[in-house]
Amino acid sequence: MTLHIIITGKNGTFMKKKCLIFFTIGIGDSLMVTPVIERLKSSPDMKFDALTLSGPVSDIMQNSGNFGKVHFLNFQKEGLMECLKVIDDVRKEKYNISILVFPSNHYKYRIVHFLTGARKRFAISYLDKNFPNLAFLSGRLLKEDRSLHAIEQNFRLFEFALKTKLERTYRMSINLNETDRQTAESFIAGKGLENKILVGLHPGSDILKNMINKRWSAEKYIALIKSYSGNDKIHFLIFGGRSENSLNEEIRSSSPDNSTVVKNVPFFQSAALIEKCSFFICADTGLMHTASALNVPVISIFGPTSSVYSKPLNEGSVFLKKDYPCSPCFEYSRTPLFCDQEEQYKCIKNITVNDVKEILDKKLTTG
Repeated sequence: MTLHIIITGKNGTFMKKKCLIFFTIGIGDSLMVTPVIERLKSSPDMKFDALTLSGPVSDIMQNSGNFGKVHFLNFQKEGLMECLKVIDDVRKEKYNISILVFPSNHYKYRIVHFLTGARKRFAISYLDKNFPNLAFLSGRLLKEDRSLHAIEQNFRLFEFALKTKLERTYRMSINLNETDRQTAESFIAGKGLENKILVGLHPGSDILKNMINKRWSAEKYIALIKSYSGNDKIHFLIFGGRSENSLNEEIRSSSPDNSTVVKNVPFFQSAALIEKCSFFICADTGLMHTASALNVPVISIFGPTSSVYSKPLNEGSVFLKKDYPCSPCFEYSRTPLFCDQEEQYKCIKNITVNDVKEILDKKLTTG
């Protein structure tokens, strides 16, 4: 990588150029920016800060060690005055550049991007344009390319903004500390699972914008778990957030004693438990990207969302999808997920338990 951006102060002294990277709410979306950050972090001429909109993303960026400051704008929970105070703190930094990462196709993100006060702002121009669009608030725009993975979209965006070429890596990253790993070890020991092959499951998903419809059904997770009831070497760990507790308990209570719910565990401790899994099975979710970032082989189940954009790229991961002409029907947009087919969401519903089991059996055999 060659990146030389030189600014001198009034007395001729060297000053690093200040760049604000604006992350949106999703854990997975934010993790798909980390390969770019890994390439940029050693730049001697740049100082990188982050602006985040969710607690888990803020924590991930804090723990990465790649940012001087991490601003947290909790606009989903905080009042207007608290949000304006954060914006004021950001503006006081007088950033030279601000980059709104991919994906971020919502006018509210663009308003915040404009309010950062950065001298130059960069973002993606999306093919799906909603009203109000307000894309002009993000300054210079690079056209979205739907043939590319989100990681590659971000590499292109940062090259466009920083006028440089970046060597490619597609490995995402999460920093876990030893306390989190020790807590995971204690959890496994407490359940008597030290000698088991652990298979992680995430049956849930976000529910905003009708994303509940991208889930593989609870009945199929139950059937998958039951199909291994005769194999005492395998144990399933069922992951999810607090809002998914009832779903996960339903799956657990309908299954044999070869599954355990990971319940009410903080994100980094959940991630440390995911790291202990030999395989991870889920739909297109933030925990899919978490497992991939921890280099756990993922079997991802895609329905209405785009595998081109977000399939896991780490070694050993595979994805399942049905190639229907109508799929994928959701692109990065604030428009809710909607299926206009007579057979609703057949893309995810027609992926069978046997489809997933065949892949898992092969991986269990070959390692």
